[in-house]
Amino acid sequence: MGEREDIELLDSKVARLKVEYEQYFMKVAKREPAKLRNEVDRLVMQYSNRVITNTSLKFKLNSVVAKYNAYRQYWTRVLREIDDGTYIRRAEAGFGGGVGETGPGAAAPVARREAPAAGQSPGNGLDIDGMFKKYIDARKACNEPVEGLTKDKFKKTVEEQKKKVMEKYDIKDVSLKVYIKDGHARLAIGPREKGG
Repeated sequence: MGEREDIELLDSKVARLKVEYEQYFMKVAKREPAKLRNEVDRLVMQYSNRVITNTSLKFKLNSVVAKYNAYRQYWTRVLREIDDGTYIRRAEAGFGGGVGETGPGAAAPVARREAPAAGQSPGNGLDIDGMFKKYIDARKACNEPVEGLTKDKFKKTVEEQKKKVMEKYDIKDVSLKVYIKDGHARLAIGPREKGG
């Protein structure tokens, strides 16, 4: 086989591995696809050591390897959460869910919204310290820089956005979520759902 066919084969194996991991996380498959993952790891190492002079093939290979590395990072995190007993499937967490909504590029929640602490009113019940820590952790998980991010800046941004949301929806209660989408940490402030 030529280099183009080899790279396309690697791409198809990465896609198949993604599907098998999704099935494993949804408890459709009983075992982690370790054999296929080892095979893909070996192929990635093999192709990484190969000199490719064709620019378009080199770009395609780099794209496939980058995609695989993002998936691998996600799978490792989920496997760690499963081992720790902290993994919550998206549908169980109230964030929708389904086969096509997991993995890098999906809006995977980092944590559930927390209830207000005792003595706090619901509209002011945002745990800024806790959410700041979750946001920093999410940025680190996405390999995004955290230098220059301070709790004061974070709090000011949250307060400004909270005020806009409350005015826009004419509400007194908001929710705050930290999640990962398209490989970036995101912060969402919106109306609190009823009963939530």
